Amino acid sequence: MIALYLFGILLGLFLLYAAVAYRLYHRVPPTDLPCQDCPEPVQVVGFDLYFRQVGRERGRPPVVLLHGGPSQSSLSFKNSFDFLGDERRVIYYDQRGSGCSQVRPDPGLYTLDQLVAELEALRREQIRSERIVVVGHSFGSALAQRYALQYPQRVDRLVLIGGVRINNGIRSHWLWKWFGPAFYSFADGLPPRAAADADEWFTRGGEAANLKRLSDPRRRDLIDGHGPLHFAPWLAISLSAAGYDYRSELSLLQVPTLVLFGKADAPYTGRAAAGQICASLPICTGVEFEASGHWPFLEEPEKFRQVLRAFLEAGPPPDE
Repeated sequence: MIALYLFGILLGLFLLYAAVAYRLYHRVPPTDLPCQDCPEPVQVVGFDLYFRQVGRERGRPPVVLLHGGPSQSSLSFKNSFDFLGDERRVIYYDQRGSGCSQVRPDPGLYTLDQLVAELEALRREQIRSERIVVVGHSFGSALAQRYALQYPQRVDRLVLIGGVRINNGIRSHWLWKWFGPAFYSFADGLPPRAAADADEWFTRGGEAANLKRLSDPRRRDLIDGHGPLHFAPWLAISLSAAGYDYRSELSLLQVPTLVLFGKADAPYTGRAAAGQICASLPICTGVEFEASGHWPFLEEPEKFRQVLRAFLEAGPPPDE
């Protein structure tokens, strides 16, 4: 009886804390910011996006890079994919509400489905290529998988680096909507009320967390200058990703896929996640980077270039 009574008290305290965390996390609105340091922004579905293109059209599908976060920046790739510019176009862009791109103050504008629609509009209106190579890093791999499922005819190849599962490994959207902020707060704390302060707090926390995901934490220079983070878009997109795992649909996806992961990465984006992702896809090759954490393209650049180029030059996909 005493144990049941204590359990009831603890459960009540947790529910109270979850309610407080939910309120404090959701009270922060997105900042209202223009595209920052954007020499040639492109407007896609009502947002001015940071956009950088390397290389020229040479008859091969362009490579489109999807950064992680959500709400991080393509600056996190640095120049790691520029070497492909000798043979095809390479497109770096920041998704809506992320990095240097425009942030609009409506939290309803930030869902994973909207990012899929944005990527397709970018392909159609700006990149103007019938097929693209989609490269997703970290949370960007969830966006890459969702896009490939919705537009398989547009995806020449798929590359997932330090990736998460398509639903971020969370099956219940309802539970994560209401209790996700509480679990986030256990690791990250509670955000300031003002949007700008929350963004600054979130950026500092992200920088500290990133150090722990390097194979060699002394190489802080590798992850310096990764761009600003935006708290409210991150929360909205993260919560929207939870739910159905699309496992049966992924098993039918006839797109050659390369899954890359670092030995020192966290389990939810390292070997365990890579194995689960590759097991869901019928045409998948996994490669481990022994001296890498979350950024193989920065930590082992020579091996990364060799592996990626070999995959891209392996011949046309089946049935093409």
